[in-house]
Amino acid sequence: MTDGDRHGTQAWFEIHVDDIDAAAGFYTAVFGWGYQPLTGFALGKYLMITDRNGNPAGGALAQAASRPRPDGEATVIYLQVDDIPNAVDAALAAGGKLHRPYMNIGGDHGYCAIVRDPEGNHVGLWADH
Repeated sequence: MTDGDRHGTQAWFEIHVDDIDAAAGFYTAVFGWGYQPLTGFALGKYLMITDRNGNPAGGALAQAASRPRPDGEATVIYLQVDDIPNAVDAALAAGGKLHRPYMNIGGDHGYCAIVRDPEGNHVGLWADH
């Protein structure tokens, strides 16, 4: 499957939490998830979630104390897109709003942005470039 074939498919998810250690304990107990810290993440303490086989599956983000969680931001599903600026433009043209602008995640983890659909749901956009 090429990147173009994956346009619009789930690429990642984040569960936004206040107490990352308590959340990690809960999801480990329920799903058997493991965790790897992601260093250098500018928006707060971040743990990459791994499945039972150690494969990356998503992430849990604890908010930085200086950045309160916006209304409605609890879980974000990231959908893969071919080009984030074009996807943001399409979302805006379709009545969405920009929530978090295009940014480099850091390292080799790709790029993302978050838009809100007309109903107020957060939708993450992810691309490897």
